[in-house]
Amino acid sequence: MSDRPDIDRFVKDPSLLVELCRSVVDELDANTDDSNVSEREAQLREISKAVERLEKLGVAVPNVLRAEKTRLAASLAVHADSTQALAQLAGEFTDILKELKARLGQEPATAEPRAKGKRSRAPKTDKNVLREHIIRALQKLGGSGRVGDVIEAMGRQLEGKLMPSDLQWREATKEYVWQNNTKWERYRMTQDGTLRNDSPYGIWALTENAK
Repeated sequence: MSDRPDIDRFVKDPSLLVELCRSVVDELDANTDDSNVSEREAQLREISKAVERLEKLGVAVPNVLRAEKTRLAASLAVHADSTQALAQLAGEFTDILKELKARLGQEPATAEPRAKGKRSRAPKTDKNVLREHIIRALQKLGGSGRVGDVIEAMGRQLEGKLMPSDLQWREATKEYVWQNNTKWERYRMTQDGTLRNDSPYGIWALTENAK
């Protein structure tokens, strides 16, 4: 929606924006069915162990086994990304609602100062900077690492460089703004081929081209 014509279209008919948001939420929600997540995680662990054992023994790993490992990893990654995106939207929509109420003079007297509602307009660390630090952190971790380890490594790299708005707490996702924005950038990196989109659940990994 960065193009002016698109913005004008939503300004003229805000209901179009609401409809778009609902469509996005429905699409994400379709990927968050966790009825068998635990089962898939268990299957992925066991298949990964079987592949590792065969490789150590020097035995050829059946293609069907590798394919199933990739399929399970990809489905769990989609579930995690969609859940994260819904949590992000919940936080952002809450902030937007607060700002709208403030502009309409409907905020209760006990509400936080209106300046808080403008959080999203405050300067934050650019996504390209976050991308560079994701790559640096993963390179130091040998090309892949658990989410927590990557975030921790980035925290050390960015110490003293983050902006005040980066350090605001997002209650919806239980993390700081820069950490949440990092996860969004990680998602974009899986889409453009910088990070693997089939890595195991909870693992971020560089593709061969990005190492």
